[in-house]
Amino acid sequence: MIQSRQMGGRNSERQENLIPEFEGPRYCGSGYRVLVICNDGAYFLRHRLLVVTHLTSIGVDVTVIAGGDPIPAERIQGWKYIHVPIERFRFDPLGDAALMIRTARTIHAFKPHAVHLVTLKPAIFSGFVSIVSRFLHGDPKQVLITLPGLGRMMSPKAPGQRRYPVASTLTLLAFRMLSRRDYVHFTFETRHDCEFWADRGIANARNSSLIDGAGVDPNLFYPLETPRCSRTTKVLFASRLLKSKGLSTFLKVAHDLSHRSDVEFVVAGVPDDHDPDAIPHRDLEQMTEIRFLGHVTDMPNLLRQCDIVCLPTRYGEGIPRILIEAAATGLASIASSHPGCREAVEDGVTGQILSATSDTEMRRELSDGIVEYLESPDLLKQHKQAAYRLFQSRQFDQAAVADRFTKLLGVPTAGDGARAEPFLEKQPHAQ
Repeated sequence: MIQSRQMGGRNSERQENLIPEFEGPRYCGSGYRVLVICNDGAYFLRHRLLVVTHLTSIGVDVTVIAGGDPIPAERIQGWKYIHVPIERFRFDPLGDAALMIRTARTIHAFKPHAVHLVTLKPAIFSGFVSIVSRFLHGDPKQVLITLPGLGRMMSPKAPGQRRYPVASTLTLLAFRMLSRRDYVHFTFETRHDCEFWADRGIANARNSSLIDGAGVDPNLFYPLETPRCSRTTKVLFASRLLKSKGLSTFLKVAHDLSHRSDVEFVVAGVPDDHDPDAIPHRDLEQMTEIRFLGHVTDMPNLLRQCDIVCLPTRYGEGIPRILIEAAATGLASIASSHPGCREAVEDGVTGQILSATSDTEMRRELSDGIVEYLESPDLLKQHKQAAYRLFQSRQFDQAAVADRFTKLLGVPTAGDGARAEPFLEKQPHAQ
């Protein structure tokens, strides 16, 4: 596998190859067919495209079904695409039935060897269709279900947050049915999520694996050759513009510290005003305490212009990609004590983990953490360097992630490569 770049002696040109070549097993994907189903096209492009890109590069025939806004034609390269409206925020009988019908028709016409289902709704509805299709017609041979986090529905709720008792119960019943099939395999991003599903009789050592996030390209995300020198420390929030992602807390802290001239608060993210948890982008554009960038297409360059990434999230996610990108770029991070955040940030070493549970305490602790960095530039420098070393020491790079998913999808290989790491055999990382 290609090694990550070193801190010094690199040129700053962006590499055109998005998937580094592997030095491990060589895959023989010609004639192999994979169907990928994801609830949102924008999420697919940001978090799951790298695996599809690798699959097509080794000759696998890939079809993608995704909801959300249609994927632009110029982003579709080497794979087929079907757009299906998918309601992400609630059960929708007509829409969910349409997803099942489209899945059934596509499996019947495409006859995939493997189906990869990403996020809860495709896992439930397309998963049911997949096992029925296998029973009736023999395809698909394998079903891979990726749950990058618990999501809003399955996450333990804080006081005042909405609960979904009926939907949660139906989800557990559906997953128990899926987990009994020996050709169904689950992937998770954190040990916490593995244990959550294991406690409910779904995940076990046979049918589940841990994979460290969605992968980051070290040819794109890397530190500046010469460290940034500025009197202003730039603090970045880059994620979905949701209150549960911690954006509301971040905005309050930006207001609290707006009197300081040595710090600048930057917000980047795709506006999604259809999400009931979203902060409207028009409100963000009017705030003078922050610099709102909206959707950013060149995240590596933006990160290299910043010093600290903040993610005081309460959202039920896996390993937040922005924290891995921050580490790859050599930035310190301040994040909540979420299991996925603790996978990407070592408290007191590569950044700070916030122990607060209430919004008021989180606001105070985040503000104190930022001020500590402002008043201790040497500490910030140490944490930035340690963050990059952490990225290099873990299998966060996209080549490792693509390799693991390729194996789990059953793509033929000339040699016998190791499978992705079973979750019950994985040793916890030092905190």
